[in-house]
Amino acid sequence: MQPHSATAEKFGLSYWMDRVLEEYSKAGEALPAKPIHDLRTSLRRCILIAEIMKDIDSGRDWKAMQKSARRTFQRFGKLRDAQVLAEWVEKLGARGEASTDSLLKELEKAHAQAATDARTAIREFDLKQWRAWGREFAKQYGHVASNRAACESLILEIWQSVYELNRRAQRSRSLLAYHRLRMELKKFRYAVENFLPPMYSGWASELKVLQDLLGEIHDLTVLDQTIVKNRGIFEQDAFAAWRKKVEEERSSRLRQYRAKMAGKSSPLRTWREGLPAEKDVRATGLARLGEWASFATPDIPRVRRIARLSLQLYDGLANSGLIGKESRIEERFILHAAALLQETGRVKKGKAYHKESYRMIRKIDPPPGWTERDLEFTALVARFHRRALPYPDHEKLAVYELPLRQSLIRLAAILRLANAFQAKPYRAIRRLHVENGHGFLAIRADGFPERDPIHSKLSVARRFLEFVCQRPVHILASGARMMVPQLVRAATQSGAA
Repeated sequence: MQPHSATAEKFGLSYWMDRVLEEYSKAGEALPAKPIHDLRTSLRRCILIAEIMKDIDSGRDWKAMQKSARRTFQRFGKLRDAQVLAEWVEKLGARGEASTDSLLKELEKAHAQAATDARTAIREFDLKQWRAWGREFAKQYGHVASNRAACESLILEIWQSVYELNRRAQRSRSLLAYHRLRMELKKFRYAVENFLPPMYSGWASELKVLQDLLGEIHDLTVLDQTIVKNRGIFEQDAFAAWRKKVEEERSSRLRQYRAKMAGKSSPLRTWREGLPAEKDVRATGLARLGEWASFATPDIPRVRRIARLSLQLYDGLANSGLIGKESRIEERFILHAAALLQETGRVKKGKAYHKESYRMIRKIDPPPGWTERDLEFTALVARFHRRALPYPDHEKLAVYELPLRQSLIRLAAILRLANAFQAKPYRAIRRLHVENGHGFLAIRADGFPERDPIHSKLSVARRFLEFVCQRPVHILASGARMMVPQLVRAATQSGAA
């Protein structure tokens, strides 16, 4: 382990896992306050990163790392509480004064007990395993952190939670509500710091001030509880005086926090403005779904090629006026998501992976901009990209009204055809063009081997699209001659996949 230079980037999983080792080495048997504090904050950041990553990368044991870090973090909690409370007592009281000395003596007892557990935690901390996790997880974290759109979706979800908890706390004025808000604001701060560092540089000072205020409110609440718990060591007047001091300090910080978060200048507004606008939220949510798929799909480059072909087919059919009219769902987003997530079931190593994909997609928590219903439709389209055809009376579709069933079947037909264009004989195909003729469709495929017979998988997919569109479909090489009156403009390009 090498110490970090002053110019090194002070964020990211590798940085904080190394910091844990650095502060661990400084803690030693003496357990000084600053290294203990720094060790806990480093562990907390590792816990937060693992919490986010385990929902995206299910192939690695992020939960084990998170559990180990949290256990060590918690075992230092009572020690850190005793250290912090002693600092507050010395700040609010006076050495030599009976109540101050009595309270410090009680805290020293708590410190001694907590120190014993902390030393045990230090001895039991598995340095070898921690270093192994650092090597194993760095690449996966870097993959997600480099996808800005996916990270924006993650941060926006946490912002929404902070916003709601702040609203509740400001209305109820409950100390428990402010404690929950403190935890979520801390999560927001660390998430921005490690997944959107360019944004963090502008928000850091405000975030730290707010976190410090909420942290001091919590510390003073714990101190008040400690005073009440040890009421027997105080004279009646001293007991009342101490509680009054604590309440005054806490009320002062509550007023400061409320003032900072009030009105149009609230940092919550500033943070929201730095995150995706409402019109872009679905796209960032799609990027996050795609990131999840990338860890569960063995051949994600191939799946992304299929997604591009699916969108090219969809845009061509939409420009031809055959789909998209009066649709009740966001068809293009659903298709794109289904294309990216269609092979996630392969991670289960089962033969019917399309059914596993269906089950896995339905269990995902919807990202901002998406709903459980959206993911249900995505799962259905992915489910029918192979094997059984999605006829309207299929049990998975029959629960929906007919127009919606027809939309889902069209999307499944498009995805099935795009998959067929990436079967073995056609993997060189990178671009599809849809042309609308008189009573038929022509699909021109760049790189299509027109002299070879059409592969059976492509033939079945083409016939199913013919059934859906109620017209013949011809598949041609890009330069093949065919009299096709061009009734609409060519499909617009989409770089979304």
